[in-house]
Amino acid sequence: MKRTILSIALAVIAFGAAQAQQQSTDEMTSEQKLMKAKEFREDNQKYLKSLGMDDDQLIDIDNVTSCHAFTVERISHYAKDKNAQKKHLDKANSNRQEQLDLIMGAGNRQKYEKYLAEKVKKMQESVQAGNQ
Repeated sequence: MKRTILSIALAVIAFGAAQAQQQSTDEMTSEQKLMKAKEFREDNQKYLKSLGMDDDQLIDIDNVTSCHAFTVERISHYAKDKNAQKKHLDKANSNRQEQLDLIMGAGNRQKYEKYLAEKVKKMQESVQAGNQ
């Protein structure tokens, strides 16, 4: 009887863990979002190191990314209309690319952007598969 209860409990825990993996970001707690962000960043850091980035470059890339995120948030909040928002976002994205080109070189930035695009695509596909 104890084995049956233990087996059922383990099955419930395993099912719960599988469901938690498929949650959309809207359903995640702040702590879960923070953990996902940390995992995402750690993966990015490993990839950037594989491109030959040193610790100073990693810090600078983090700073550029952080500043860009705050800029996008401000643009989303304060832009009066879609045209103004698009104009400011295009400029912010261009500035981010220029800064990353200075830090890592244009070739590595393009590789990094491709890596990020593929990673985001995989994440979106897994969320969509989980919602079906």
